[in-house]
Formats: sequence, C-alpha cells, structure tokens
Amino acid sequence: MINIERVDQLRPGFVYFSHWLDYPSAELLQPTLVADFTRDYPKTPHKAALVAWIKQLQQKSLFDLQQEYSNLFDLNKRFTLYLSYYRYQDSRERGQLLAKLKMLYEMFGVAVDSDELADYFPLMLEFLTYGKWDQDARQQDIGLVFQVIEDGTYNLLKNEAEYAGEAYLELIRLLRQEFRSCIVAQQEVS
Repeated sequence: MINIERVDQLRPGFVYFSHWLDYPSAELLQPTLVADFTRDYPKTPHKAALVAWIKQLQQKSLFDLQQEYSNLFDLNKRFTLYLSYYRYQDSRERGQLLAKLKMLYEMFGVAVDSDELADYFPLMLEFLTYGKWDQDARQQDIGLVFQVIEDGTYNLLKNEAEYAGEAYLELIRLLRQEFRSCIVAQQEVS
C-alpha cells in the first residue's frame, strides 16, 4: 500500500530527481541548485546525502558529467533507465506493462508527449511530480509505478560491482531509500 501523504510530501523532489537522472544539462551546474533543492525538499533522513551528491557533481564540468552518464547508461548494456527491461526485456509482458503505465499516467492527468517509453525512470518521476490523484478513489493505483521503480532499481544496482562509487548509481541508491518511505508494509496496514 502507498502512503499518499508521504508521496505528496516528497513531490517537490521528484522533478529534481527526474532532471538529475536524465542526460545532464547546464541546469545541474546552476549555482542556486543546492539552495533551491534545500528549500523545496522536505527534511528526510537522506536529504543531506542528496545535497552532498549535488555538490559532488557540481565539482565536474558539464562535458565530464555527460561523458560519465553516456558511458554508464548509453554505452553499457548492464545499465538502463528503462526499468521494466530488467525483468521483462522485450517480451509481451513488458509491452502490457508499458501500456498499463501509460494508461495510469493519463488516468491521473499526465500526457506522455515524448518518444520515451513509459518505464523510463525520469518519466516516471515526472508522473509522480505532476499526477493529479488528490481525492481520487483510485490513488492507490500509483503503486504500480512504485513496483516498477523498486524492481527495476534493485536489478540495476545488482549489476554495479565494478561501477561502485559511480555518482549516478549512488543517486539511484538514495532514491530507492527515499521511495521506501512511501510504501506501507502490509503488517502496518492490518
């Protein structure tokens, strides 16, 4: 079960995370980014680590960030931000899941106007930022997004042995921890 109140608290950060996990742009090097994120994001056990992550990346040039990103996600078959790929690869089940995700986005007012597949991690984060599920009886359906993120990021990080310490993988590890705070364990529900 999803803790909708917690999701709503973390929403201001989802758009930041979406941009940070997409191909790096000059936005990541803006001098006000740390202050903006600190102001917008709620206090969580991982906020300080996220701020430290930003500061670490801001020590690099945009070219270096883009090269690291490309080497990890574009030129490396072990890591993809299309999170359902790890479980389903190019199977029919993945196609069905992508269709369900796209319908979910539309159900909560988010139209996908890009060429990205519905399981692209930054796109999923954009949905969590802009989706309109307040007072909607179907709001627990967003749990599908959390399932795909949990499963996909688990499998993504499982492949990281020789890439330990890679900045983008560290961000994904921090995001997994933040997302776990949005999931209510079954025994808590009873």
